[in-house]
Amino acid sequence: MPLVRLSDDESPSPNLAPMIDVILVLTIFFMCATKFSGDERTFDLDLPQADAPVATTTTKPEIVEVAAAGGLRLGSDEVTVEQLAARLAAMREGDADVSVMIRGERAVAHGRMAEVYEACRSAGVRRVAISVRPRAGTVTH
Repeated sequence: MPLVRLSDDESPSPNLAPMIDVILVLTIFFMCATKFSGDERTFDLDLPQADAPVATTTTKPEIVEVAAAGGLRLGSDEVTVEQLAARLAAMREGDADVSVMIRGERAVAHGRMAEVYEACRSAGVRRVAISVRPRAGTVTH
């Protein structure tokens, strides 16, 4: 960056305008390039913790969220247990290898989770996983 000297009594100073332009362009680039995952942020869930969570290796699973208040979502749509089973069965007709990720809050009753499992089983879904957070200090692979 060349220093510009206008007169003998003025001290030279760097031109900051190009540096500010670069910073703004980089900021805008990173804001646009960052993918905010809205798929898994429909409910603000308090997920249970596990010592050794295992990552799934299949294609992107269908997300089923179970809120403590009883709400149930498949993707971004609120559904009942019966609608969940019907929609999963319809998905299986198009792709027999459908997988489901269940995100249930810690406070969800076991009976409610069993209903969701049963809906997945009755729809013929064989790959069902539970979303958990790793405990603090747990190493994941």
